[in-house]
Amino acid sequence: MTMAKQAHPLGLYLHIPFCKSKCAYCDFYSLSGREDRMDAYTAALERHLIEVAPQAAQHSVDTVYFGGGTPSYLGEKRLVKLLKAVKKHYHVDPHAEITLEANPDSVDLRSLRRLRRAGFNRISLGMQSACPEELAAVHRPHTVQQTDQAVTMAKKAGFKNLSLDLIYGLPGQT
Repeated sequence: MTMAKQAHPLGLYLHIPFCKSKCAYCDFYSLSGREDRMDAYTAALERHLIEVAPQAAQHSVDTVYFGGGTPSYLGEKRLVKLLKAVKKHYHVDPHAEITLEANPDSVDLRSLRRLRRAGFNRISLGMQSACPEELAAVHRPHTVQQTDQAVTMAKKAGFKNLSLDLIYGLPGQT
């Protein structure tokens, strides 16, 4: 690895805009009900990653973050394809943190195992609240129990680095 790669690492953020439903509080660009665009978006994002890779040739990548939207909703096959493109065209540090944002209702053990084997090593679950009334108030598509199940599945799949996103200031919070 050259000195430039050690001195100035890059972080890559891949925005995956697809969601099962649009949450009341969300200001991020996201598409609900547009699953028909997932394959075309994945192909376009892969082409873009390849196109801009030469600009990153002198840098190592120490962080890859799949955010959104709900990246896990894109499906494990498309996510693995994108991660493979990153690994093929960028100098990804062997110890890089590779994160996937997921909603608790959009993961299953089989997919999580495949994602972990592909190289994802951190999962960030959009829990938002442990109060069912608050989840309903902001139209979250999951339950508290699904969050518990998602955490258990992530651990069984081999994820040791796990975070839960919580939101402060939801309607009805004191």
